[in-house]
Amino acid sequence: MLDHNLDRLTQNVQAIRATSALSASSTTFTNAILRTALGDLIRDTDASEDGLFTGNLKRVEFHGPSLPRKQDPEIYAEAALSYIERYNHIRQMPRARSRVLTILDQIDATRESIRDLTDSLEQVQLSDIKPLADKEQERIVLLQAKLADLKKKQVVPKRLPSPTTPVKTVSKPDDTFHTPAAAARTFRFTDNLLMDEQVDLADISVSSPAMPIRIYRPNDTSTPIEDSVVEEEQPTAILEEQDTITQETPAVPPSPTPSPVKPSPIETPKKGKVRVNSEVERVVTKIWATVGDLIMPGHSYDTTGTGEGRKPPHAKETIAHLNSLASLVPTPASPSTTISSLSTHTSTAPTPQQILTAHLLLHLLESGPQYSLPLTKVRELLADKASRSGGTGIVVGGQSTTRVLYACVAKRLVKIDRGGGEELVKFDL
Repeated sequence: MLDHNLDRLTQNVQAIRATSALSASSTTFTNAILRTALGDLIRDTDASEDGLFTGNLKRVEFHGPSLPRKQDPEIYAEAALSYIERYNHIRQMPRARSRVLTILDQIDATRESIRDLTDSLEQVQLSDIKPLADKEQERIVLLQAKLADLKKKQVVPKRLPSPTTPVKTVSKPDDTFHTPAAAARTFRFTDNLLMDEQVDLADISVSSPAMPIRIYRPNDTSTPIEDSVVEEEQPTAILEEQDTITQETPAVPPSPTPSPVKPSPIETPKKGKVRVNSEVERVVTKIWATVGDLIMPGHSYDTTGTGEGRKPPHAKETIAHLNSLASLVPTPASPSTTISSLSTHTSTAPTPQQILTAHLLLHLLESGPQYSLPLTKVRELLADKASRSGGTGIVVGGQSTTRVLYACVAKRLVKIDRGGGEELVKFDL
């Protein structure tokens, strides 16, 4: 068997050699494709050849032939059987041949079964299906008749008459002898009663015991008994919406008692006039780094810039804190300082140095964009703030007001510029 294969291989090699020897010699095209260098084959195009090329590149798609129609299984089986018989002398394949013959037999049996079933289906008459359709039609008619009877027997519920609500007759207030009751008061809760207290002189919704209010109506036909009742209950009054309201002016007492001396009111903090910008942010950072412990004792902010703790507040929050401190009145340690301690929510009242320092810094921030004030103006501001406590304005709590300024200079927060002919106090940035 091996010798036979070697003989066939030798014959094929000799045939290929003879065929290649008889082939024609290589032509110019063959030499250009196989033997010429690539650089010699490339050249610039002429002007007449530009029309052969286009600048738009696109993928070339190959449209192959459409798939052939799927043939019957008998054709494939017969083709396989013919190839097996054709190359049977080269290699015998008995199992493949028996398999193909089995497939052909199965195809014939399947074809025969399909023909039998088709014939039996055609023999089915329509008379067998028609009785079923008639029965279904009769059933549908019966169901429709039953549904119509049920609709006729359906009882529509009667609508119940809507209950009439009795109208209560409201008697006029003049027909009764009851004493009018005071209107209910609404409690308003706030977190800071001392700071938010405001007096509205135009609000007459709540009557005062010192000024009783009596209301007269145009159609008032009160009897002497009613007048006596109203006069006895003068502290309690009711306001009603009428066309004309007359208030009775109370009589001036013959000997008015002297009013007690009122304590100095807490100064309402002014709205900030500081325009926040990058310069103000720098100033605020310098304030927390130098006098942060003074304006907010015991704070936990990281003023060193190491990033270990919380960052100090920004300019907006810092200015609001300075406003709250500057709105207080510097007073020495006394029971009256409890008002300041309550308004600032701290365990101890702010010291005069804290209040004056906040007052100075706030005025310097409001003097932008130069953020400077004359030294004489600063002294006047501090003296005026200190004089509100009842003192002379020079000494508050045993300390001079100018000491606040020089304490800020010592901490290098502000400086006194004497170079321009006028002494100016400005931030030391």
